[in-house]
Amino acid sequence: MNQDHKQLITPNGNTKYLFFGGKGGVGKTTLATATAVWFADHHYKTTIVSTDPTVSLSAMFGQEIGGEARIPIRHVPNLCGLNINPNDAKGVFQNRLNSVMGQMTGTFGGDVISTPCAEEMATFDQFVTFLEEPDSDVIVFDTAPTGKTLRELAMPFDWASFLQKQIQEGKKLAELMNMDENSFEELERDKRRYENALNVMQDRSSTVFNLVLLPERLPIEETYSAIQGLDRLGIPVQALVINQCILPEVIEGNRFLAARASLQARYMGEIDARFGNLVMSRLPLLDRDVSDLGTLRMIGEILYGTERGRI
Repeated sequence: MNQDHKQLITPNGNTKYLFFGGKGGVGKTTLATATAVWFADHHYKTTIVSTDPTVSLSAMFGQEIGGEARIPIRHVPNLCGLNINPNDAKGVFQNRLNSVMGQMTGTFGGDVISTPCAEEMATFDQFVTFLEEPDSDVIVFDTAPTGKTLRELAMPFDWASFLQKQIQEGKKLAELMNMDENSFEELERDKRRYENALNVMQDRSSTVFNLVLLPERLPIEETYSAIQGLDRLGIPVQALVINQCILPEVIEGNRFLAARASLQARYMGEIDARFGNLVMSRLPLLDRDVSDLGTLRMIGEILYGTERGRI
């Protein structure tokens, strides 16, 4: 158990926003769901939100979890889930997309509305609502792989700023799109929403961005790149979870495991050297699939402890 990590992510009377990001395949969903279950078991009202359309929370909890509304998780009191799919993300952004962006179709054609950029902004707009009006003690975000996550975080601000600049500097784009004053006011409201959300994510006391990695070369490099990318947005990464660590006691003369453990040890030294300013937790390589509540609870206890009740 890492006491520093537990204290870092525990609410102190205000809603705590916990993001889990990293390279694909390193265990983000496992860590995010285990963390959400741990907080719910400790009597915190908890919501887990997945923004990765390739991995469904439904498989983790054995029940259908969609993107229309938060669904109570069976057998886990205090926990609700939402699985956002960018293809059908609803909310303020999508409504505005249908109205304001619809004005562009006459000039640019209908394809502009279905671009990947629009999908990523719709996804971001969906979880902005959780930052605006939180109704949980803990909100855990299971994010898409790092590159897509960074685009989702950065693009709405770039897009809103670009349009505002074009409209303010000569009204050229406004004339091209035939935008009226109401459209500009909607844009300003969205821009303020996104800026407020960014302020929440930049606040170290309310938001903790955890990166998950394996003790291997590519995850280490992607972690370093993600830290730099988030830093450019003013979002600090505060914690790492190193997953699938081979413990000495499980080797038992196995030459393959011994070789892998030796390789991991070298990479662990590099992780300590490159990211030593961050809080780090290590999770051992398990001999089972993480596909049931019992294993999720075991992971939460390894990471955060076994005591009951609120911290």
